[in-house]
Amino acid sequence: MGLILGLTVMIGFGYHLVSDWRKGRDAGLSLQAVYAAQRAYMADNPTADISAVTAPQLSPYLPQGWSALPIVVGLSGEVLSLNFTVMPPVLLNGSLRYDPSAKTADNLWDVGE
Repeated sequence: MGLILGLTVMIGFGYHLVSDWRKGRDAGLSLQAVYAAQRAYMADNPTADISAVTAPQLSPYLPQGWSALPIVVGLSGEVLSLNFTVMPPVLLNGSLRYDPSAKTADNLWDVGE
């Protein structure tokens, strides 16, 4: 009985870690899609200032299958803000940058290197 209980706890803990990693990976992919849209927009509008670009201006440049800027959820279920007025884009929780991963350029919660 103890063995079954121990295995159940280990599986639950492992699932939690995988779930957190999946949220970070999805956030990184969302940021990479927005970053690609920013670069494409700037290629078509080289004199534009990225800080003045609006979501409707950027949306047509998102990769195929993306119709609007992504909505990203943090580890605790909070909805994060997407700051697309800087390159590369970042996620914000309130006014603070959100990246709970160990590194700031690992493709989890950021655009990577």
